[in-house]
Amino acid sequence: MAFCEPDANQAQALRSDIMTAWLEKEWQANHPDEDWATVWTSEEVLHHQAIDRLDRDMDMGGGFKFVDYRPIECDVVTKTRHYNEDGEVTYQTGAYVFTFRSTEPAIEVEVPVLCTHYADNGWYYITMAGVTEEFLPVFATFTAECQRLTYALEPSSRVVVIGGHRQSFEPNVAWDEIVLPQQLKQDIFDDVQSFFSRGAEVYASLNLKPFRKLLLAGVPGTGKTMLCNALAKWALDEKYLVIYVSSARKKREDRFGSTFDKIDHALSVAASSSVPTLIILEELDAYLHEDEKALILNVLDGSEGAINEHGTLLIATTNYPEAIDDRVMKRPGRLDRVFVVPETRREEDAEKMLRQYLDKMWQDEHMALVPSLVGYPGAFIREVCVYALTQVAYGDLDELPLAILEKSYRGLKEQIDARDDLLKKRGKVGFASKNGSL
Repeated sequence: MAFCEPDANQAQALRSDIMTAWLEKEWQANHPDEDWATVWTSEEVLHHQAIDRLDRDMDMGGGFKFVDYRPIECDVVTKTRHYNEDGEVTYQTGAYVFTFRSTEPAIEVEVPVLCTHYADNGWYYITMAGVTEEFLPVFATFTAECQRLTYALEPSSRVVVIGGHRQSFEPNVAWDEIVLPQQLKQDIFDDVQSFFSRGAEVYASLNLKPFRKLLLAGVPGTGKTMLCNALAKWALDEKYLVIYVSSARKKREDRFGSTFDKIDHALSVAASSSVPTLIILEELDAYLHEDEKALILNVLDGSEGAINEHGTLLIATTNYPEAIDDRVMKRPGRLDRVFVVPETRREEDAEKMLRQYLDKMWQDEHMALVPSLVGYPGAFIREVCVYALTQVAYGDLDELPLAILEKSYRGLKEQIDARDDLLKKRGKVGFASKNGSL
């Protein structure tokens, strides 16, 4: 999976508009009494092997069971098929109608699904369905089961995204690009690597579920997301399954995008996997709202849901560890280790970041700014560099003078200081100022 280039984003938006228009004109217009919703869904609902293996007696909710699906004519999508190494059909595109049926009362519901590619590389799909509002929970359960079966059939070389689009998370950061205190960086990697190499065996010998939970805590911008990204890339290179739980809201009226259902779905996919699994859950504190906190605590205890016998490692992040109550932070077993990811503390690290972000524009005179960068998170240093490099581009310059770099630093610092002053006046604490604390 990869982020789309701008032209691919435009192609995706245009294709979704065309597919939505077709659903409204060719399908929904023929059923005017229904309260329809056009929704993004997952291409796994058209994974041929997954559908073949789907239990036709499974209750998808409300007594509805999946019956079958059939192709229909549609001139806005292309019908294609992917094959695995054994010549078996896997993913497919086209237009189909899915039939669901309940017996008490006797009701049959049809759901049109359109799927097509929108990028030249043949990997990026866009999948949309026309579903009545009242049938959405049933179709969501069906989609989740198709995803679970698909991921169990073929551990993906791409990140499995739960609750968001495939483009939500791309593992493109190399471990060598991570700039942290060396001991902290080594401790994190050793913990992850040792769990995947021997962890499941050790947990089994202790009669424990092979489920380990790590928390990365730190103020915004210190690099927690980059750490997750690099660890995901490493895990994919090792042929492990990687799952990213997105906190995006499905609909505007949703109160929370961060819900227990997403975590539960991720664990279900992990439990079906034939390989060790890494789950990435950003902003853990956002999931601990009162409505579902007890469910989350049970998950962290390992008492809720099945666990992959090959090992599941959950890496969560938080900007606000103080928002996570003692039932999570201090209860043994709910979080196995907490790693505090700090702001830049050494000039050597600030220099390394500056060199990395400036790349070919680096000059020895830029060293003069390094002491001023200590105490700031990596995101601040990156933005200083990005803004300075844009000024070089605007001025059509061949090199980056120190004066422009210093001006970029001062401008960003003034913005952050002004923001923090405003937040303090409102009784809040700024979180990205120099020498800030958790």
